[in-house]
Amino acid sequence: MRGRDRFLEWTLRADPKLGLRHVGKCLICWESCVDTPFAEKARDWCLKHVGVTGHTGFQLSAFEFFDAILTDHPSVNDTPPT
Repeated sequence: MRGRDRFLEWTLRADPKLGLRHVGKCLICWESCVDTPFAEKARDWCLKHVGVTGHTGFQLSAFEFFDAILTDHPSVNDTPPT
């Protein structure tokens, strides 16, 4: 019996329920806000943090959740394996 090696095709799929998320983070004490879908809310947290702590260095990050799905597998597209 001979095995057959081949590359599999994968696709990344973003989670539409979560969308793009934003986090404001203080670069002095590393405290951060809860992630939010709105960049403006993360920036507002940074401004409030300035008022409370006097810290002035921040980072705003955006990210999204996604998963990888196998797109050329028989269980995905109902085609026989090659």
